[in-house]
Amino acid sequence: MSGVRVAHRWIVDLFAVLLVVQFFLAGLGAFTTVHNKHFSDNNFGPHGVLGTVMVVVALVIAVLAAIGRWSRTATRLSGALLALMVLQFVLGVAGAGSAPVLGGLHAVNALLIVAVVYLLVRGTHHQTKAAPG
Repeated sequence: MSGVRVAHRWIVDLFAVLLVVQFFLAGLGAFTTVHNKHFSDNNFGPHGVLGTVMVVVALVIAVLAAIGRWSRTATRLSGALLALMVLQFVLGVAGAGSAPVLGGLHAVNALLIVAVVYLLVRGTHHQTKAAPG
């Protein structure tokens, strides 16, 4: 298996871990707001910073999938992850601004991201086991 494919697999795994951390940070921000009875952008600051980092990681995943010559499915899922992450960023910014309904869609889109990441992790691990030597 090529080094690019190995890197793709490891970065997909890293993204999956970051996704769990991101959900924790969202919950922490929400419950900090409830506990303090005062909303502050700082309550969600770490969530926003990690989300921005994850957009960049999704870009790296898509590039590695394209140059690593993964299956069409893995390449498409990697591209879909990037598209969903860009959309997630836009929905988060808009939802925190003047469009709370887009904030609601931010949460729904997160579920789509979880599904795509699950399929990517499963697929890259399966392809790694199937690859010769």
